[in-house]
Amino acid sequence: MLKKSFRKLLSLVKLEAQFCFWRSGYLKKIGWIDSFRLKQPIDAEKQPLPWYTYPAIEYIKQLDFSDKEVFEYGSGNSTIFWSKLAKKVVSIENNKEWYQIISSRVGKNAEVKLIMDDASYIQEILNYESFDVILIDGSHRIDCAKAAINKLKSGGIIILDNSDWHVKTAKLLRDSNLIQVDMTGLGPINSYTWTTSFFLHRDFNLQPKGINQPEHGIGALKQYTKE
Repeated sequence: MLKKSFRKLLSLVKLEAQFCFWRSGYLKKIGWIDSFRLKQPIDAEKQPLPWYTYPAIEYIKQLDFSDKEVFEYGSGNSTIFWSKLAKKVVSIENNKEWYQIISSRVGKNAEVKLIMDDASYIQEILNYESFDVILIDGSHRIDCAKAAINKLKSGGIIILDNSDWHVKTAKLLRDSNLIQVDMTGLGPINSYTWTTSFFLHRDFNLQPKGINQPEHGIGALKQYTKE
């Protein structure tokens, strides 16, 4: 009888913990519940997020990109997100319908270009000088990475999303003397985890926006120790 009551109590505790985690805990605070429900990469305030993992997004938010120029293979909510962070964004897209949606929503510092031809899409970055941040999150990722390597500014960063699926592309970037840092975890919309990888130039020098780095993350216990 006692054992049965204990099991019932334990089940109630587990149920309460699950409810807190889903409805009022981390997943709600990070915006995942609304993102999953609406099938859009958004935060808890329904503002656009890149479709990267949450650890990657939180790291990006700590850094100061206000004087940086960004090139993006594959437009989306990420284009809107980056246009609020960076000085300039050039984003290329090969899906006409998606291009029409995103191009109407970005700010004046973002240029979204529709490029349907595969070779032109891959090589578009060669028409520019260089960029502080290069995002590879569209089609033809390994070929885009090959084109992007020599267009990365000293101290810059290449971001490859779904790097756990694109392992040859990750190896190419890693073998190009870039420092690979993997950000694995949950992200918007999906119920599974994946990896967004950062490939840092050896002179990587992006500075934090605030006084502290790391900042407290979403859902963190906000306290400091006496050091």
